[in-house]
Amino acid sequence: MTLVPTISIGDGRLSYRDVVAVALGTRRVALSQNATWVQQMQRTRAAVHERLSGHSALYGIKTGFGASCTQEVGAALTQALATNLFRYHGAGVGAHFAASESAAVLVTRLAQLSAGYSGIRVETMQALEHLLAAGVLPCMPEIGSVGASGDLTPMSYVAAVLEGEREAYWQGKVVPAEVALREAGLVPWQLQPKESLSIMNGTSVMTALASIGLARANQFARWHATITAWNSWLLQGQAAHFDERIFVAKPHPGSAQYAAWVRDDLGVPARPIPHAGKVQDPYSIRCAPHVVGVLLDAAAHAANVVDIELNSAGDNPLVCPETGDILHGGNFYGGHVAYVADSLKTQVASSAEALERQLMLLCHAAPATGIPENLVLVLDESRVAHHGFKALEITASALVAEALKACMPATAFSRSTEGHNQDKVPMGTLAARELRQVLDLSEHVAVISLLAAAQATDAVNGAERLPAPLRNIYQWVRQTVPAFVGDERSDTWIIALLAAYRSELARFV
Repeated sequence: MTLVPTISIGDGRLSYRDVVAVALGTRRVALSQNATWVQQMQRTRAAVHERLSGHSALYGIKTGFGASCTQEVGAALTQALATNLFRYHGAGVGAHFAASESAAVLVTRLAQLSAGYSGIRVETMQALEHLLAAGVLPCMPEIGSVGASGDLTPMSYVAAVLEGEREAYWQGKVVPAEVALREAGLVPWQLQPKESLSIMNGTSVMTALASIGLARANQFARWHATITAWNSWLLQGQAAHFDERIFVAKPHPGSAQYAAWVRDDLGVPARPIPHAGKVQDPYSIRCAPHVVGVLLDAAAHAANVVDIELNSAGDNPLVCPETGDILHGGNFYGGHVAYVADSLKTQVASSAEALERQLMLLCHAAPATGIPENLVLVLDESRVAHHGFKALEITASALVAEALKACMPATAFSRSTEGHNQDKVPMGTLAARELRQVLDLSEHVAVISLLAAAQATDAVNGAERLPAPLRNIYQWVRQTVPAFVGDERSDTWIIALLAAYRSELARFV
């Protein structure tokens, strides 16, 4: 049996890549056994207990929630308050996040709680760890979070599953949580005062989704460079457009990286020699490093932002580990994650549009390239009855239009809600969901582009003449999808190649 490497929670900082690895099942998590970390967690929990019997107001522990914070809750009702918090937030609607996304949410919440400011028991964190280890993953509706106070509604489904309520993914099915716990050998875990608030009141859902989106965006950018190189070769373009000196003159790191990838895939030196053909290619090829370079630089910045969010205490109130002071603030506000998710989705969609423009160039290439109109491979007189990639070109246009439409910043739709207590909200979870949507659409465009490049390669009998890196990609495509000789349905081939593409995500983690 292959042992899955372990990520330790509480021993150091995690990266968004760790979150994605857990979601993919290539890593598991375990809580730290470090005595210093355990003692810090115990100190903050003890500070909560000490104040339970005192007279000072403690938000969400001895008061109502949100705009109801002026409502005092007596000691006899603090346990009921903790339970009612996740019960009344069971108001999510829409499709459920995937099981892999639920796993990402759990490891994200564990990382944020491990910062040691949340006043939660180590044993409660262990109960979350056990859900992950056993594969009991909460079913969380996608709609219901405005991003502050964090992801209250979707995270209420995590708290509920811990106590054996609502539903969970278990062995490929959705079952009642109590059934999943029982069959996994676990027992319901009662959350004490402050603990349901600690679990729910933070940015775990949006941060988890943004982590996965980051990995997918980096994968998309790398494949984008391969497709650009392939199309440049097919269209007899100028490799000199990717000369490293151009990107020394304007040294954005992402653009330089993209150009280097294109050169690698073309098998050309850092200073390619221009050929005697057309001096300049259209923008979608010539300027591709400048288009996708923005995505790469945005992703690098987003990684720093998301990693800070992942390793930070994001609930309210916080407990100072040194003094035990209760700190009422707004760390649950998901503005930073919203910002990077909005930025990334815009750059992914822009990059997808460049691929769709390249596809049009390929489907209607100059006769000198030898590439037939619409990539039709039929050679006899029946050729006029076939239309090749015409509909795939239309589908790619539809995909890009929908992706671009989703680029309206979610942060522009801040609402005042919950009795005007949450009177300014970031809509971070919506931004992260839209990033996922744009990636879904754009990955389809990439797959269609790969199918077209392989088809054009067959049309010019170019497989053996391709540079070695591109020949490997051609063979990878043809392992899944044969050439389209005559007209036939293509949707099943898109689905098959998309599955192969997505199976490669672990290489970008």
